[in-house]
Amino acid sequence: MRYVLLGVLIAVVLLLATAGQVRADGGLTATVAGAYFARYEDATLHDIAHQRVAESRACRCMDHGLMRPGTAEVLAWNTNLPNPVGSAVTSWIGSPVHHGILSDSSKGRIGCAELADGATHWFACVLAAGPLPASAAVAPAVVLALPDTAMELDLPVAMPSRGRIFPI
Repeated sequence: MRYVLLGVLIAVVLLLATAGQVRADGGLTATVAGAYFARYEDATLHDIAHQRVAESRACRCMDHGLMRPGTAEVLAWNTNLPNPVGSAVTSWIGSPVHHGILSDSSKGRIGCAELADGATHWFACVLAAGPLPASAAVAPAVVLALPDTAMELDLPVAMPSRGRIFPI
């Protein structure tokens, strides 16, 4: 019995040693907050984010089909970059879908995780509905006010003729 337990312990240690290093979030939550706004950090969402990076690494894919009900997520991975966290957030900012998720102020709860597997880093931030902290400074939507440049022009009137327009 002692050898069976020892074998199980060795198997667990080997599995953990080869699975990659999962970090709390490697500064990911703070970087997302700096790029967007602060949210409440949620322990359940944090656990889901850890599961999502492990799943992404296992399949070597970005499969949103495994997203948990009631959540939204952003996933990323990169290899051999000097600032993997910053690069992941920059890629989300540049993606309209990911940017839309991260800039949605109705998603006030977040949990993030990073898994480092050698030079490859896997990232997940999982978001859910909830109010934002009072300290969250949400930037207002940018509204471009263009000057009225309409001018009245004295142009000839065009008349349709058999589906074509001919000036008079």
